[in-house]
Amino acid sequence: MGRTKALKRKIGGHSIEDMRRAIELVANGESIRNAAKINNLPYPTVRRYVIKYENDKYTNLTPNYAVNAVFNLVQENVLKQYITECAQVFYGLSAKEVRRLAYQMAMANNLKVPSSWKENKMAGKDWLRSFRGRNCELNLKRPEPCSLARATAFNKHNVDAFFNNLRKAMQRHPFFGNGTRIYNLDETSTSTVQRPQKVLAPKGRSICKVTSGERGVLVTTCCIVSASGQALPPAMVFPRKHFKTHMLHGAPPGTLGLTASSGWMNAEIFVDVIKHFIHHTCASKENPALLILDNHESHMSLEALNIAKSSGVTILTLPPHTTARLQPLDVGLIGPFKTFYNSAIDSWMLRNPGKTITIYQIAECVGQAYLKAMTPVNITNAFKKCGIYPYDDSIFTEEDFLPSSVTNRPEDDKENTDLEDEYCVSPSILMEQPFQESQNILTIDNTSQQSSQASSVEIINNQGLQQYVVQQPQLDENGQEICQKIHDQTVLTEIPSTSKGEGSLITPKMFRAPLKAGPRQTHRRRRALGRSMIATDTPEKEEIAKKKKKPDVKKVKKADLFSRKNMTKILKNTREHDSSSDESFHPSGSSSGGEQFLSDSEEDEILTDEFFPLPRDPKEGDFVIILIESQKKKKYYYVARILEKADDTNYDYYVSYLKLKSKIYHKFVDPIEPDMAGVLTSDIKYMYITCS
Repeated sequence: MGRTKALKRKIGGHSIEDMRRAIELVANGESIRNAAKINNLPYPTVRRYVIKYENDKYTNLTPNYAVNAVFNLVQENVLKQYITECAQVFYGLSAKEVRRLAYQMAMANNLKVPSSWKENKMAGKDWLRSFRGRNCELNLKRPEPCSLARATAFNKHNVDAFFNNLRKAMQRHPFFGNGTRIYNLDETSTSTVQRPQKVLAPKGRSICKVTSGERGVLVTTCCIVSASGQALPPAMVFPRKHFKTHMLHGAPPGTLGLTASSGWMNAEIFVDVIKHFIHHTCASKENPALLILDNHESHMSLEALNIAKSSGVTILTLPPHTTARLQPLDVGLIGPFKTFYNSAIDSWMLRNPGKTITIYQIAECVGQAYLKAMTPVNITNAFKKCGIYPYDDSIFTEEDFLPSSVTNRPEDDKENTDLEDEYCVSPSILMEQPFQESQNILTIDNTSQQSSQASSVEIINNQGLQQYVVQQPQLDENGQEICQKIHDQTVLTEIPSTSKGEGSLITPKMFRAPLKAGPRQTHRRRRALGRSMIATDTPEKEEIAKKKKKPDVKKVKKADLFSRKNMTKILKNTREHDSSSDESFHPSGSSSGGEQFLSDSEEDEILTDEFFPLPRDPKEGDFVIILIESQKKKKYYYVARILEKADDTNYDYYVSYLKLKSKIYHKFVDPIEPDMAGVLTSDIKYMYITCS
């Protein structure tokens, strides 16, 4: 059976005085066993030291465990510092990687290591356990995942740009300076499936917690908070076509109810959110407000920006991928809100055993969590931690920007010049120590008896990266340092390696590849990178309008898209689930329909209403295309299957809308949740007749 707990190693804990008294008793005629008993020492230990003392009067009377130590104190500090630096830049080393690193460092410095290290090519578990015991500040942790974009986007350049825009916006009105008119907006997902909390359960068996389903239904909750500690009523986006008032049962008073087919925030409904914000903040030209939010595409609606600007609302966007550090809602409010929300769903499931939670109970759970999480103390602390209010552009230190240093590149290419150019150094005597055949960056600080003016220089040659250690500088007759020219072909003497690091010390930075990204690849981006900006300012708004400008709409002939051959093939693929079609007909992607059908070119839009008349009345099982016009006179086409003839006077047929599975092959399938509706015969524009 494997060892589950480290056994405490029995080491000598006696003092020199105790052992000296025991030896004196033995010298005065006392037996070794009695002398050991009197001084509370082990008999074998006293016997061993008595023999050693008889042979050598100057022997050490305490054990010397340092003689078998692989690394000395200086070397362990270097190793600890390297491990800490890797963790600070989000490239932390696991326990096995640390053991492998210790072995590599010992081999690089020609240190004496146990044979098991050489066999396994890594240090032992006992060494790692002792190393962690001697360095208590190092702890084995499970890191939180962080995307590369988020780790590198939070850099000093982006943060300074945001605080410059924030300072510029706060100088526009005195109310912005006291924090009463500064707001933050952000969306979060509230699903019907909760993340279970920890429960008490018996040992030795796995425990499950009932959830509402495997995959939940998404409802987006948009939170708005003020730097003064006030929380505005949220806005909730439900995955429905039409909003019903009973969806907000139990929500915080004044909550705005919205609907979208996907349940996500989009540019169209964000206009209503801006109006909701203006209504509850009483924003106007005389009473302006500053709204901070991320630069998601849904927030950059031109209509919303125009409404905000006309109402005195200044919109400031955050740099992309920095919301985890710069957005108050993400920093200190969304986390507690999710915790209380999951607790509210757990409580509802306990009160209603055997029932599943739907989107109609989400508002009640949001209402309970919103009041508990959005407290004045939490809100003001979150704004303070981000440095927004009180304004503090130096709240983030250089340590906070360490993860982004991996991709930092010099602005001037002259920093990476060739070594054929002359390089001026003050010291004169240079020494070189290549590490085996490694071609890595090597920088050695000579720790032997050198002058305090000795320094180190890093040189790159054509074959790779070499290390050079500078010793005592050479002075001329006037006492000035002589500046020498170092070329790639310089031949230098080798530093003698030592087993205990008394001379040069090869650190992990020398034989491991540096944590630096390579040269940036020059390629065309699909879209421009986001940035922090005051979106309601005229230049920024005009730039957004230029990006949002749609191409000219072109009319398409009916024969190009709505020919009988095209329609028959599309509906045949729907019926037979055939994925072999390669036609250029792209329908919508939502579970119950969606946007207009697109032509072969994304710049074209269908404007024709000409269809062939139906050959006969639809029957059960026929696949049809249905035209529905919105309130804004926009036309949407949906693929559906006839269920039965309707008995209702308002409808002629009951249909079930299908879900698009592939835009490329025009393949439709039945959705997980049936989407049934009633239609008129006049709404059916095309029909594929099923074989009887």
